[in-house]
Amino acid sequence: MAYIFPRWANRIPAILVLALGGLSTVIVIGGWYYLTPDYFKVGYEPDQPVDYNHQLHAGTLGIDCRYCHSQVEESPHSNVPSNTVCMGCHAGEGDVAFLSRELWNAHKINANLIRVREAYETGEPIRWRRIHKVPEYAHFNHAVHVNAGVSCYSCHGRVDQQIVARQEHSLGMGWCLDCHRNPEEFVVDVRGTLGDAVAVTDLSAVEQALGTPGYADQFGEQLVREKQLQPPEHCAACHY
Repeated sequence: MAYIFPRWANRIPAILVLALGGLSTVIVIGGWYYLTPDYFKVGYEPDQPVDYNHQLHAGTLGIDCRYCHSQVEESPHSNVPSNTVCMGCHAGEGDVAFLSRELWNAHKINANLIRVREAYETGEPIRWRRIHKVPEYAHFNHAVHVNAGVSCYSCHGRVDQQIVARQEHSLGMGWCLDCHRNPEEFVVDVRGTLGDAVAVTDLSAVEQALGTPGYADQFGEQLVREKQLQPPEHCAACHY
């Protein structure tokens, strides 16, 4: 009796299983990366209605992060500065005495600053585009972390070197848990308990301190004990 299908057709099921297995692996690996914050958010730097240069303000001019984001030590949320805060420096020539006449003239005709002054005069807030955001079902308390000695640097990177503000880390659950499980690698001595105090907003000093070989063993663990830090790892800590 003649066969309806040739003998090699017996291999088709095995080939299909292998092909589907390979495709499934590619889909899982691709989804693991491309459908997570590591892909969608890290490096995110949206165009803003005003080109605010963090490198100039926080870096060159040395303005403390808390001058603009003034509520991070008291509030769960980091506030976006109002137009009034901007005008504290950009209101008039007498308020920016460090500018030369030439720089002040350029300051007056700068398109971004014209936009800021117009917003201040009309009372219409500048619609800044949000960069950092955890999911709605998760909660992050700025005040708790800042007061524990976690620097802006650990979450936002060297903002003082960013011309355009961007997201440096994924802010995913695994990334957060890395810090909660190893707080000694991220806390700095803000009160000078073990030596010279390091401000959480002194990003250069924090980067240097945390990057020191053996920092966690020599200083971090002592700070964790002194502060009696016990970062929670249970679900209710962030999902409530």
